[in-house]
Amino acid sequence: MLGGDNMKEVRIMLSVSELEWCRLHAETIVNYYGDSKGSGAYNHNRVASNLVGVKSEVGVKTWFEERLIGIPMDCNFIHFKNKKLKGDIRIRNRSIEIKGLRNSQWARFKRCIPPKQLNKYCAQRAIVIWTTTAANDVDGEVILKGWNYANDVKKKGKFRKTICDNICLADDADMRNLEDLIKLLKPTKWP
Repeated sequence: MLGGDNMKEVRIMLSVSELEWCRLHAETIVNYYGDSKGSGAYNHNRVASNLVGVKSEVGVKTWFEERLIGIPMDCNFIHFKNKKLKGDIRIRNRSIEIKGLRNSQWARFKRCIPPKQLNKYCAQRAIVIWTTTAANDVDGEVILKGWNYANDVKKKGKFRKTICDNICLADDADMRNLEDLIKLLKPTKWP
């Protein structure tokens, strides 16, 4: 079932210690990539930009910990240097990618993935979670907007040039409901 009118955002508040960890991790990412164009297709490598991604990843991890109690989770985003790991997070052998935007960018950009990343996500049969947050280490709110299979974006997305080439899923009705993701990831039978 797709999101549409029954869509409910989830708001997660990161703690002061989580925000500090996010800042340090974002700085580590920037230092690792140095003067290169960064870790992806976005042609920049700044702490504030990386902080949006890291806060989003920690926010999703926190939400999963609250909703999927006892289900093992691999937080691959912590080990960003290991290119063999698939997905920012893995749960029950599902690859989960987190795409974060600044709060002010959501209305303009919403659900965008660079084509090369999208092809990789589709090959992994990845789930993509859409988030927004502030690009600082003071505001701890992370807003989970919804989710999609990467193939949803591949099938219904349209090309759009932003700061890089993107495939965008423009229609809000095509975004899936967060509660449905929890149902998908919870086991139907316990061993």
